[in-house]
Amino acid sequence: MSLCKLREKDLPLILSWRNAPEVRKSMHSDQKISAQEHKTWFSNLKHSLSSYWYIYKNQEKIPVGVVYFTDYQPEKKRSSWGFYTAPNSPKGTGTNLGLNAINQAFDQLGLETLNAEVLSTNLRSLYLHKKLGFIIQSNNSGTQENNLISVIHLTLSKSNWFVTKEKISSIIK
Repeated sequence: MSLCKLREKDLPLILSWRNAPEVRKSMHSDQKISAQEHKTWFSNLKHSLSSYWYIYKNQEKIPVGVVYFTDYQPEKKRSSWGFYTAPNSPKGTGTNLGLNAINQAFDQLGLETLNAEVLSTNLRSLYLHKKLGFIIQSNNSGTQENNLISVIHLTLSKSNWFVTKEKISSIIK
């Protein structure tokens, strides 16, 4: 299982995932994204020093998810993260993706704190974040398709991660 830096050749695949109804409903913006919008986004992303995007590949080296770190602040040793898995990805993909991504955040990016936002309607993601050791910090409102929704803010410290990581790793082996 590995994280590979997002490349232009990955764009059609992740656009198809991102535009899938089951993925869109869990995003802040649930609108379909055009191929041109996607290319423009990637072009801007290539020059960003505060965002890192990866394709997550399973043990068979098949792409099954996307992981991203945004608002990367190396001087403050913190970032936000997000992810989505391919529609119909096998059970356990989110946990394995989370293990790899959070290791990347703390080991490679040198973070001390990782933040997340989850829509209150996305119970699977909220459960996964709690399983990974994230702690709820606050709730506030956001909008999706012009509807007011609740957004849950979570955080994970490096010290909490190492405790949680050992527990999860022993369960999934």
